[in-house]
Amino acid sequence: MKSTEPAGRDWTHYGPAIAAGFLLAYLIVVPLALMAISSFRPGGFPLDPGWTLANYETVYGAANFPRLVRTTIVFAVGSTLMALTLGIALAWLIERTDLPLRGALRAAVILPMATPPILLAIGWAMLLSPRTGFFNLLLRDWFGVSASPFNVFSLGGMIFVEGLALVPTTFLFLSPAFRNMDPSLEEAAATSGAGAFTMLRRVILPLLWPSILAAGIFLTIVCLVVFDIPGTLGMPARIYVLSTQIYYLAVDSPPGVPLYGQVSALAVFFLVMLALLGWAYHRLTRHAQRFRTVTGKGFRPRLLRLGRWRWVAFAGVVLYFMLAVVAPLAILTWTSLMPYQTRVTWAAVELITLDNHRDFFANRRVLTATANSLTIALVSATAVALLSVGLAWLVARARAPGAKFLDGLAFAPMAMPGVMLGVALVYVYLTLDFGFAIYGTIWIIAIAYVTHYLSFGTRLANGVLIQLHPELEEAGAASGASTWRILRKITVPLIWPAVVGIWIWVVAHALRELSTALMLQGRENVVVPTLLWDYWSGGEPNRAAAVGVWLVIALVVFLSLWQAFARGRLERST
Repeated sequence: MKSTEPAGRDWTHYGPAIAAGFLLAYLIVVPLALMAISSFRPGGFPLDPGWTLANYETVYGAANFPRLVRTTIVFAVGSTLMALTLGIALAWLIERTDLPLRGALRAAVILPMATPPILLAIGWAMLLSPRTGFFNLLLRDWFGVSASPFNVFSLGGMIFVEGLALVPTTFLFLSPAFRNMDPSLEEAAATSGAGAFTMLRRVILPLLWPSILAAGIFLTIVCLVVFDIPGTLGMPARIYVLSTQIYYLAVDSPPGVPLYGQVSALAVFFLVMLALLGWAYHRLTRHAQRFRTVTGKGFRPRLLRLGRWRWVAFAGVVLYFMLAVVAPLAILTWTSLMPYQTRVTWAAVELITLDNHRDFFANRRVLTATANSLTIALVSATAVALLSVGLAWLVARARAPGAKFLDGLAFAPMAMPGVMLGVALVYVYLTLDFGFAIYGTIWIIAIAYVTHYLSFGTRLANGVLIQLHPELEEAGAASGASTWRILRKITVPLIWPAVVGIWIWVVAHALRELSTALMLQGRENVVVPTLLWDYWSGGEPNRAAAVGVWLVIALVVFLSLWQAFARGRLERST
């Protein structure tokens, strides 16, 4: 029998693996190593002379450090619990009950992903600000109270907005698990007289516990690294979490110069904590197949009848959509049409103007930021898609030497906050001489996005390759086709929809990413999210709202493309 091993085993197995190892080391290991070294330098830069523990003593010995850690944990756990509670409820209602208009509601739950977190935070700042918030003013008028009932510039406000922002991600995590559960277990419970809510509590949730736990760990990691919402709502009230404290030390420190040594010392603590959570998530997702309950072609999901609660549940899903999309975007649209920030009243309708939107298309700085954002998004998305497919093939198909190490290294950026990644790249491109300028250009942001989103791309590409049986590739090898011909003619066409999905997802997220770009911004590499931040923090909410409205429009377009490709993949697979 002819061997199906690809020709040129040494190059096929060792060459690409070594090249991938060097690339990942450059993207991930080198920045983190320089950051670790800088934490021991008196001047805070890797090549500064001398060694010291003073940065660690200053950071960890500070009186506010325990409060900083406690606030970060409360914010992360609170936001995760809120997102899980809403996400589980929505996934169950939409995937496993006879809820009316389930298809439209599924799209409504996913749609908030098109709203960048900073815009959601700005929208809720306009809705629940103690002084000028729309809802607070409305409640004060209705009930005649002098004090505002709500204050979004608080830890509770941060948790509320972050929880809303994470619900679509939670839903996407859990809805396939709800949809693919073996219905015989629920039928057995129903035969025993269990009601819908008893079945949810005693049968469905225990079966989904591994998926829920994995989603919870992932969401906790996201909450620990997120900057947009804590920066927008927490920093004005001097409520800091680890990510905003890093930004504060690097950008707004009292001495007026970046305290990079302290930033690095704090980032080391951050990295250890996130690495432990990342390891736990990786372990859970690797062994998730042990809990599969869907087998056979006769599988048919069973929809539970909600009875009299059917329209109540429908109203609950609509309420979530109103809070996550309609209310914040409505106030942003209103503000973008006003010459200055003013209350929503019939009298104010006369003030409506398109000047802020005209400025968006006429302002040279806005046009430069838009061009930079599009260039960075397209370049980084293309690089992530190509690298993800290559790495996934090495890990799942070629089984290259050190495949597990490469897979773990590609997953590592998930546990790197955007602010920390930005600082790490500052060290790289201000320390190492490449013969041409990268720091201060759009390319340093593109490199950061490639590093940041590589973990998502490799997860998706790995999953698709694992699902594809290798028989076709083995048949190609048996027919004498080279490895590269097999990749080009068989593997890539089969996984092409996933590649397109990765590309669109990265484009959409690169257009909205703030924290990394904020740490790396300069005169020439301003992007739309940093421009939005500058307008908001600089006291220009109307211009910020106009930028935000057009950013949401662009993201809706890309998200619609992503959903169209996803539907196309589903139709081709059925």
